[in-house]
Amino acid sequence: MLKLAEKLVALHGVFPFSTLRPEELLTIATAMGVQRFAPGQVICPAGGAISRLYVRVEGAAVDPAGTPMQAVIGTTILLTGKPAPFAISAGPEGLLALSLPRGKFYTVINECPALLVGFFRMPLLGVDYLRDSVQP
Repeated sequence: MLKLAEKLVALHGVFPFSTLRPEELLTIATAMGVQRFAPGQVICPAGGAISRLYVRVEGAAVDPAGTPMQAVIGTTILLTGKPAPFAISAGPEGLLALSLPRGKFYTVINECPALLVGFFRMPLLGVDYLRDSVQP
């Protein structure tokens, strides 16, 4: 289990959390839990929905090709409500992540609009994923 100070340090090192004011960061760190995934454990299956925002502390989340993903996982799925375009799994060393349940995620972005702006500056999960929802 991570202490609050460790959560704060972990969040402060990751964009867009690094752009927040100390009191905003404290609010988010307090709301976050800690989750550990074993090597290869599925975090979200292809076509599934992710119910939490994850922020990497140690290890990595990977796509089906084994490519490590960015440190913040779940923003696209939580913000759009669309299913995951591909499976997301823990990497070979596993994943230790801070986690924020969906309900608290929406509360946090409502209370910290700078965080929402930062999420829109991050690369989206699967560019083709967005294109698939547009009718020609």
